[in-house]
Amino acid sequence: MSDSLDITPEELHRLADDCLELLRKEELHNLRNDAKLRAVTNTETYEEFKDIVDAAHLRPISKQDKANVKTKSRLWNSAAREQ
Repeated sequence: MSDSLDITPEELHRLADDCLELLRKEELHNLRNDAKLRAVTNTETYEEFKDIVDAAHLRPISKQDKANVKTKSRLWNSAAREQ
C-alpha cells in the first residue's frame, strides 16, 4: 500500500477526540431538548422556560460532593454569598 494511505497515531487521536466531542454535543443537545419539552408545559413565562433549558446540563449536588474534602469548602452558589 501507499504511504499516503497510512493512518498515523496522531490522526487516530484526533479522530477519537472529534468523536468524543460530537458525542458530548449530542448529549447536551438531547438534555436541552428534553428540558424544552418539559418546560413548555410547566412554565408561564419565557424567562422560566429559558432558565430551565439553560440549566439542563446541571446535576444536583450529592451528599458525597458536599462531604468530599476537595469540594467541601467550595462556594456552590456564588449568588448566595454570606454577607
